[in-house]
Amino acid sequence: MSKLLELLVSLSVAGSTAVACILLLRLISPGVFSSKWRYAIGKMAIGLYLLPVALVMQWPLPFFIPKQTTTVPIPELPSSVHEIQPGLPTVAIPELNLSADVALVFLSIWGTGVFAFVMWQVYCYRRFIKKLQQTRSPVPENSEAAKQLTMMKEVLGMQGNVRLAHSSAVRSPILVGLWRPTIYLPMENLANVDITMVIHHELIHLKRKDLWVKAITLAASALHWFNPLVYILRKDIHTWSELSCDEEVVKEMSYTERKRYGETLLNVMTGSRGMPARFFASLSSEGKQLKRRLTLMLNVKKLKKHTIIMSAAAVIAVGIIGTSTAAWAAKITPKVNTDTNQTIEGTGDSIRYDGVQFLKYSALTPDEQKFVTEKGIGGLYALEGHERLMHFVELTPDEQRQLTKEDGYYSPESIARIKESSVTITHQEDPSIPLGTSMTIRSVTPEERAVFKKREEEARAGDQ
Repeated sequence: MSKLLELLVSLSVAGSTAVACILLLRLISPGVFSSKWRYAIGKMAIGLYLLPVALVMQWPLPFFIPKQTTTVPIPELPSSVHEIQPGLPTVAIPELNLSADVALVFLSIWGTGVFAFVMWQVYCYRRFIKKLQQTRSPVPENSEAAKQLTMMKEVLGMQGNVRLAHSSAVRSPILVGLWRPTIYLPMENLANVDITMVIHHELIHLKRKDLWVKAITLAASALHWFNPLVYILRKDIHTWSELSCDEEVVKEMSYTERKRYGETLLNVMTGSRGMPARFFASLSSEGKQLKRRLTLMLNVKKLKKHTIIMSAAAVIAVGIIGTSTAAWAAKITPKVNTDTNQTIEGTGDSIRYDGVQFLKYSALTPDEQKFVTEKGIGGLYALEGHERLMHFVELTPDEQRQLTKEDGYYSPESIARIKESSVTITHQEDPSIPLGTSMTIRSVTPEERAVFKKREEEARAGDQ
């Protein structure tokens, strides 16, 4: 549960940071960053909501949060536990913890919200598709729309099958379908519409996978249904999807052609009102959105070099900021305490952990000390960053190098089992052993076997 909670928090923080940056970019003049670049930043924000890049790419974090490796004592343990790394201060860093029951409640509420959101979207989509299918009629192959579709596909270099259909349920051309894309045309109101520009617009949406972007945005909304910023992003994605599509369509047009394109937008301005825009790409807009589209469309210019550099820098900056804040969020996310039975009792050289007695190395008898390996494999250690006593093999290589067998706690019961499986050979049994000495042979413990295997893999990697 700790990992799931940490993942959810880091994803939500990463995406929300990117959305906050997008909102700040609204303060900058629209001419500074093109619609295409603003759309790209929006798509990156979706990626940050869904992909755990912050947990994979932890490299930006040291630039913001200094890292220090120290050991800290668990309460009621002797002070020798934390005297492992001389020269560094001993700091007890408080760690936030959640009980397993509280974490389960949170995750249950989240899971219920995800399920409800997904079911509602599935219901709305099926109802929308059913309405289109009930009102659908084919477009004749020899019609002007069919001819323009074939021509524009060749111009754009598109090979896939795209279907055309009429529907009385739509009043503006729309593109629907992830796997079987269909352009739906209204039954009327096409007299003053340039069908070539309509087809061009919808094919640009298809070529850029804008419907897939909307679907992935819905997936992010499902996972982060509790986050209001994800709904702002969803609206932003829809806006910049249309504006950047206009930008792509008119970039090679003359001013007269752009005016004709603007007239087409005006003629279908209320076509998709009341329809679920999250499921399709539409040509129509209304109100301030339409005015904005017309203004930007008429003023599309070829991007200058410094504009491209600024736009790329903005995208990279938003990505770094989002990733870094997500890594920070993952670091401070409360840990779920699932080790409810692993309590530590006792002081001094003897403790009881999870019902088992452990002794400090110095408290073992000389005979028991002989069965403790050089690095203390099989012992338990108390280190910063771990909410429980850790076995040697669970530690990182850096942590292992800082430890000695004298720092660990050992179970006399485990030592007794090792002792029972050991065989002592003297000079009388093997003349190769010097007189007056003996050799103890025992089976390798699972912990030691794991360490030996790890060392073997590291050696092989070094040889390569």
